[in-house]
Amino acid sequence: METVIVTTESAIEKIMERVLDKKLPKPPESDVEKTYSINQVARMMGRSHKKISDLVAAGVLKATADNRIFESSIKEYNNTSRANC
Repeated sequence: METVIVTTESAIEKIMERVLDKKLPKPPESDVEKTYSINQVARMMGRSHKKISDLVAAGVLKATADNRIFESSIKEYNNTSRANC
């Protein structure tokens, strides 16, 4: 004989969230590096979209697969470009 359990959708969602949190813990906020779009970086650096795209394509600015540029890469680029002045 099978047991039938009656519950709500929200109760199932809460249970699933708890299970997923145990199996796939979220990294702490501090471990997730901030990223910026090409447009955001272009505005921050006073450069054109094309220039930033070229720097990403050349590997000068490190980016994710969807072309979001890592904050550390921007800082490294700024430090390097200042040192060359």
